[in-house]
Amino acid sequence: MDSTEVYNSPFNAPSMVCPVGSDWLLWFEALNRYVILSPPQKAVLDLYYAVEGDAETFRQLLLEGANWQQGQALEAQRNISALLQEVATSPGSLPIAPSVAYEEGSFAVRQDFQLGSRHVRVEGQEKGVLELLCPALAHHSISATGTADVVFQLQKALGHLYLYKNGVLLQAVPEQDYHYITGKFLMHIIVAQHQVPEAGWIGTLHASTVVRRGQAIMLTGQSGQGKSTLSTLLCSAGYRLLADDITPLRADNLELGHNPSAVSVKAGAFDIIGRYFPGFRDLPEIYLNAFKGKVKYLPLPALVEPSYPCRHLVLVQYQPGAKARLQPVAPSVILKELIPDSWIAADRGHAVAFMEWLSSRRYYQLAYGQLEDALPLLNALTSAR
Repeated sequence: MDSTEVYNSPFNAPSMVCPVGSDWLLWFEALNRYVILSPPQKAVLDLYYAVEGDAETFRQLLLEGANWQQGQALEAQRNISALLQEVATSPGSLPIAPSVAYEEGSFAVRQDFQLGSRHVRVEGQEKGVLELLCPALAHHSISATGTADVVFQLQKALGHLYLYKNGVLLQAVPEQDYHYITGKFLMHIIVAQHQVPEAGWIGTLHASTVVRRGQAIMLTGQSGQGKSTLSTLLCSAGYRLLADDITPLRADNLELGHNPSAVSVKAGAFDIIGRYFPGFRDLPEIYLNAFKGKVKYLPLPALVEPSYPCRHLVLVQYQPGAKARLQPVAPSVILKELIPDSWIAADRGHAVAFMEWLSSRRYYQLAYGQLEDALPLLNALTSAR
């Protein structure tokens, strides 16, 4: 199978499957869930669908046809049941926020930004509310009066946060779930800068992305593994930053888009970043949250183009004192971490494009202890055509 295909089954089967390397990526449309399976795992799932979910027949075929032991067959059956239950279970929804009146005149604090050709204004009832949204955009701040192209307003009431765009409610969540608001705000900041509607984006991927010689390299990994630190250090050696931590993927050209946020540098990386960027030491420290602690936002030079093609995804693993190693890795090693932490639009056309995009990328794992050792390895990716 060379491309994404519809998976025909009357049961709780994936709507589409796509080969990614030697693995298989499955999309379950009902809840917009992606699952990646190894070939043996997919073969077992295919057998389950072939017997229409009949548990006894399924187990007998494993025992006789696959020559499995009784314990192996039972374990396979349990794994299939757990998988199908997972993709059929809704992650839950946020509680419905109480209705509040939109009070246009109540937003006494504001900050203006220039994002490309767009004048964006953010308004709030108090300074603390704006600090929730704006620290990473401070380098785009301008002094402005008059009418803005886009106006965001953040209202705090009844223990909830209400985010408006040009007077229309975008999202409302309990205060403790503020990360939903910051995520929605960033998506619409990207929409405003690129002048591409939200429907024009396949999704936003939990990754940092740098550019060299017109080619993007996406850096992935769990929080704390050094994505932002490495992308920042690379920018001291000729790379340009495309996106920090959140990378948008365009639907029209399947290129990675620019995220206008500054790099968020955690306290543990202050010393090393300060050695490469002298002005970094003078930047203010900002307490972000209990998980990330204090951060500094480092603005980096802008790129020429709004989006760039990407062929390489690299899983970053910072290992102090380790010799740098860059080696190919199975796509599943990266995708099992990348996809659950990303937002992908619940749209069939976007799902097809996303799966086919993933199937044609190249996947690597980078372990490094020093930038100077990792640099030539990453340079080779953008030198090869």
